Amino acid sequence: MYLGIDGCRGGWIVAMIDEDKTLSYLFVSSLDDLPEMPIRLALIDMPLEFADHAYRPCEVAAQKLLGPKKRSSVFLTPHRSAVYATDYAEANRMNRLHLGNGLSIQSWNICPKIKEAARFIATRTDLPLVEAHPELCFYFLNNRQPLLSKKALPAGTADRLTLIAAQAADYPAVIANTMRVTKRKDVKPDDIIDATILAIRASASDIQVVPADKRIGDRGAILY
Repeated sequence: MYLGIDGCRGGWIVAMIDEDKTLSYLFVSSLDDLPEMPIRLALIDMPLEFADHAYRPCEVAAQKLLGPKKRSSVFLTPHRSAVYATDYAEANRMNRLHLGNGLSIQSWNICPKIKEAARFIATRTDLPLVEAHPELCFYFLNNRQPLLSKKALPAGTADRLTLIAAQAADYPAVIANTMRVTKRKDVKPDDIIDATILAIRASASDIQVVPADKRIGDRGAILY
């Protein structure tokens, strides 16, 4: 089984692709609720390490790949002290102290998910869970050109579903059904699409790594 995992309002949306290339989904409120199953590779859209001394080279390299118009889709992971701060003001101050820049509110909002993922991988060392980024995946499948459309808008949804359909014609219908049976208060359509592209790339034979000198499973690597 290959997994693509994306954080969402209610927890995590998990796209699963089996050996027959059948796509299915699972919604869990916590990563601890992931069922025991044979997993060949799981890609998660969440930092799995901290920026303890400087911004992570993998994220800087990922931003460079996506170019100036799309680089902002890759958040720079906060310093550990910022992630574990008690409030945004403290997090902003600690990030500026250690990394030289303040912390965006968007980055602060995902800090609970960063902490959850860090705790999870510390206890589930048996799970082949690797950091990835959906926009890099779409970039690769779009002939190494970033998708400039915004993923939360209809045009962005259409662009991403077109690339997904090129990988498996039946997947957009499975995605549409999952959108119907899930609640928007828990998971947004773009969360489902992001999880899907991660699962697709997890199952691919031509998976890529940034920085290019890293290998799958290396610390400080992002897959796409």
